[in-house]
Order: sequence, then structure tokens, then C-alpha cells
Amino acid sequence: MPDQEVITLQIEKMVPQGLGLGFHAGTAVFVPFTAPGDRILAEVTSQKAGHWFARCVQILEPGPERIDPTCALFTRCGGCQLRHLSGSFQRTIKETFIRETLTRFPNLREVIPLATEASTQTEGYRCRAGFKVRWVGSRLLLGFFQTASHHIADLTTPCPVLDARLDRLLAPLRQLIADLAVRHRLPQVDAVVGESGIGLIFHLLAAPAKRDLDALRQFAHQQGVVQLWLQRGRKTGMQSLVHEAELFYRVEPHTLTFHPGDFIQAHQAGNRLLVDEAMRQGGTGAVAWDLFCGVGNFTLPLTQRFTHVLGVEGYAPTLQRATANAAHCQTASVHFRSLDLFQEQEVARLATEQPADLVLLDPPREGALALVKWLVTQPVRRLVYVSCNPATFARDAAILVHGGFGLQRVQPIDLFPQTAHVELVALFGR
Repeated sequence: MPDQEVITLQIEKMVPQGLGLGFHAGTAVFVPFTAPGDRILAEVTSQKAGHWFARCVQILEPGPERIDPTCALFTRCGGCQLRHLSGSFQRTIKETFIRETLTRFPNLREVIPLATEASTQTEGYRCRAGFKVRWVGSRLLLGFFQTASHHIADLTTPCPVLDARLDRLLAPLRQLIADLAVRHRLPQVDAVVGESGIGLIFHLLAAPAKRDLDALRQFAHQQGVVQLWLQRGRKTGMQSLVHEAELFYRVEPHTLTFHPGDFIQAHQAGNRLLVDEAMRQGGTGAVAWDLFCGVGNFTLPLTQRFTHVLGVEGYAPTLQRATANAAHCQTASVHFRSLDLFQEQEVARLATEQPADLVLLDPPREGALALVKWLVTQPVRRLVYVSCNPATFARDAAILVHGGFGLQRVQPIDLFPQTAHVELVALFGR
């Protein structure tokens, strides 16, 4: 069958990445932006062994969960995959994504995730974004990548999921970029908002002219940008141009400062749900380890429940901010170490620390393979795993269960409404 042939398809279910799944003559066909029950005309875009990918050409009959996405760029912008589905159904399929991922491992097949928790804020929540910058002739494109593409979806209309302060920034930012002498050597602008003020990072491929620096400073003053940084190459090459105030967010009763280049959760109300669930699962005790601690998002809340807390982070500047956050909170029960938790030799150095009653880990998307292999050899009895990737979580969970842990609770949290992403907090015990 040649590519780009149009077929009639009935969508049966949703699968991870927010794709609809249908079958044509026994072959699985994956189609983005579709819903269970949709009957569609689909154009095949690629063929793999045993399955195809397609795009929806026409909806012949909508499924029962399909709603108006209320976004002019939906299906072109790659930021949201599920805006066409009701909120309750989004949460249900995220539970299903986790359950089906776990069942790929024999020792996890009996685990049933709990009902997905979610903040009531499903729009206007995204407090950080990386805006791509491209020029097509004399036309400036500023926005997010299109679906499965490096083409730019130009944000010329309001973005429903962006924090209103970032959304309002787009028009003046567009004008600023157009006026820069270095405009064609600027591929991206990172933006983040704290509870007060905006932080920006301009990624540059060439040195800005003096008039560019003046324009950037004036822009910051006019738009309430309290920090503006220039980055050429790696993070170590970042330079501060404007630093009027600290950026911060709260995890009660703590205030955490951060740099625009630090990782923080994009949904702050959702982050509070995440922290509350992790604390609930972690309980209390004498010693807790917070591994991949970042700026202290879980470390500082743990100090209220444990006598001694260790925070471990591999990126030195972020670890410095975690240390400063702990100092500002005037807690003497926490100390920090810089270790690369992806390296077996570095992980083994944890053996010199006081044994933990609780280990909490919140790794990036690639998971924590070296770390969990080491943890099963240690006298750890309680472990809380926070994950943004069910696939790498399931891999690591299977290792932990094989090593003697029981997977006792899996709580999905809808930290990214309108998208196919899901966060989870899981409790393991011996």
C-alpha cells in the first residue's frame, strides 16, 4: 500500500503520546488528535513493520468524548495533544497509559494505579516555556514546534495554557526580536514566571551589539522582567544582563528561589499536589534522602518530617540555590552533596551517608537506572519515586520489585492538562 493513500478508520482507543489507535485490514494505525469512537478519513504518512502512522483528513463521525478544543493552533502546535478531549476523560486515559505500561513487566501486572489527581486549573497554568525563533524571509515566527516537526507554530493568537503574564509578553517580545541586530542568530528565548516577576534567557549564536544590549535592558524595565540572561553555548556560558530581583515560588511554608535556567514544574498548583502526595507517602522518621533534589522542591518539606535530610544534585549551580534556600528557611537538619546519580561510581558514594529511613527520588525523563540497581543492595525500607515518564518508571520499578521491594501505591497526577504527559508518585516498601 503506498504512502498517502486515504483510508476510512474507526478509532478504538488512546495510547501514550496521545495517539488514537485504529485498525485497517489487521494493521494498527496511529493517528494524532483523534478520539475513541471517531470515524475518520485518514491519510497514511509512514509505514513501519506491523503498524502505520496517519493524519486525520476528515472526521466523518465524532466520538462521544470529543469536545471543541478552543484553540486556533490546535493540531498545528505540538504543545497540546488532548485539547479535543474532556478533562475527565483525559485523566482516565492517563491512568490507562500508566496501567498498560506497567503490565509490560510480569512482576508489575497486578499493580492498579489510583484515580488521577488534578488541579482545578487546567488553562493558563504553564509558567515556563521555550519559545522557538525562526525567520522565513522577512517574516518572524515565534512559538512552539509543530507536531512531530521542527517547523514553528507561530503564536499570533493567545495560547490557552500559557500563564497570562507570558502570553501578554509575546507581542512586545516579537517586536523586540525584530529590532535586534542579532535577530537572525537568536534561535530561542526561554521564559519563566515566579510568584513575582519574569525571567528570560536569550540563546544567542553570536555576540549582541551594544544597541541590542540597551534594547534588552529597556525591554526588561518596561515588561516587568526582573532577570534577563544571555547564553551562548552551554549553561556555563550564561551571563546576567538584568538582575533586579529574585524569582521564587512557594511550597508552604517554604519559599524557594530559582534561576530561569533551573528546572521547576510548569504547573505550580499541580506541583503543590505533587509535593503533598510525596510527603503523604514518605511519612516521618529520622533520616531522609532527596535524590535529584534540584532547588529543594521536596528537600525542604522533608525537613518538617525527618530529623536529618540529605539533598543530592548533580548540577552545581542548582545545588548552590538549594543550599541557599535551606539557609533562608533556617533549618539546620539538611545538608547537600554534589553527585552524578547516573554514574555507578558516584552513586556508590552514598554509602558513606547515614542510612535512610526514606529515599525519595525525582529523576529526569531517562529515569534512574544506575541508582535503583544500587538501592536494591542497600538496607532501605521505604522509597518514594516521582516520575514524569511511565516507561522509564516501569523499567526501574521492575528492578526494585525484583530486588525485594513491593510496589504499594501508584498515584497519577495530571500536572500537564491538555497534553499526553502525566506525572506519578509511587511508594515502594520492604
